[in-house]
Amino acid sequence: MKVLNNRVSIVCSCLFFMLFCWIVITLLSSRFLETFSYIFFIFIREYGVFSTITNRILLCGALLSLAFLVIGAKKFDAVLHSLIFCLCIGFIYFIVFTSIQHPKPMQDIASLLLIESSIDHRSVIESIWDYKARIFLSSFVYIFFIFLPLAFSLFHITPNTKSYAGNLLEILKPSLEIVVIALFASAIQPFYLKANFYEYIDLAVFVLGTIFLCVVLIQQRPKLDFYGYSNIVLLFLGIIVVALCSNILASSDQYFHVRYMLYAFVFVAWYAEWGYNYIMQS
Repeated sequence: MKVLNNRVSIVCSCLFFMLFCWIVITLLSSRFLETFSYIFFIFIREYGVFSTITNRILLCGALLSLAFLVIGAKKFDAVLHSLIFCLCIGFIYFIVFTSIQHPKPMQDIASLLLIESSIDHRSVIESIWDYKARIFLSSFVYIFFIFLPLAFSLFHITPNTKSYAGNLLEILKPSLEIVVIALFASAIQPFYLKANFYEYIDLAVFVLGTIFLCVVLIQQRPKLDFYGYSNIVLLFLGIIVVALCSNILASSDQYFHVRYMLYAFVFVAWYAEWGYNYIMQS
């Protein structure tokens, strides 16, 4: 399993710890403190706090792209240079797209929960169609940031770095840290009281990914530093907290704004990771 111990991984681990603490505190407060019982629902509303942070993370990705284009102009080859340029355009597009949308009137919590309870009666086809963007994004994260890197390690698949394609695959392969953070992002879902069949598939895929990670850790025992062990501990603590607070997550499907935020963080962290390593090695 690819394990990195550099400045970028340390910064990403510290930022992950901050996001983890904030998510856990809001969940536990809504679950056990009557005074703050609606704080999580306030944060997950559309155009709320989590959506704002997602845009800030994407903005960091755009700025990172500009930095790579300037600093690594003579270091990145044509393919990576084109990839960085496309990612820069993509980050800017998502930021502008979400900014120009006209926000809906902010709903009170009672109205929000009433609407959420009314849409639980949709058919499976209707639910899949309504959530097609979520399903596509989750599938992308599961495949490219969880199962592929874990499968490479589990089945001892090593890219041929002598070929350009193999070398490119090795450069872009997510590290163990990225896999752990992606798994935590996928853990943000109700473990019971699910409204749709596909949500049980989501849970089953997450459990399978967690099992894959445990098998890789037991078989290979990668040499991790303090931050690597901390990220793994945070993952399993997060799973316990989500299990305790599943009734909160099941009350509104807008919990996915938390996953959007973490998905954005995973993508930018992976981007910073391989870009920094390539520049340092060139």
